[in-house]
Amino acid sequence: MINYTTPTIVLTVEGVDLTGMDVYVTLEQGAHELTKTGEDLTITTETKSEQTNTVLATVLTQAESAAFDFGKSALVQVNWISAQGVRCATEIGKIVVMRNLLDEVVNYGG
Repeated sequence: MINYTTPTIVLTVEGVDLTGMDVYVTLEQGAHELTKTGEDLTITTETKSEQTNTVLATVLTQAESAAFDFGKSALVQVNWISAQGVRCATEIGKIVVMRNLLDEVVNYGG
């Protein structure tokens, strides 16, 4: 991910169908934490070799990506909870945060 851009973060949760679950995607770097849930997430499933995987996608705003320091990794994890109250989580992964030379939020048209 590059600072000050609007990256789409795509994550695959293997072997789990998260349809109908409340799902949370959390990115953390030091004291900064960002969680995306609900309408912020696009959730689809795919079946490969009789295994159902869930693919999650979320888009960060320029300001959200700018809040992460470049040159350091951000941690990422998916949590979900069922209607029955069963909560699970993935292992923690890493996303590399890269520098943007134009380090400011820009708007279309100027």
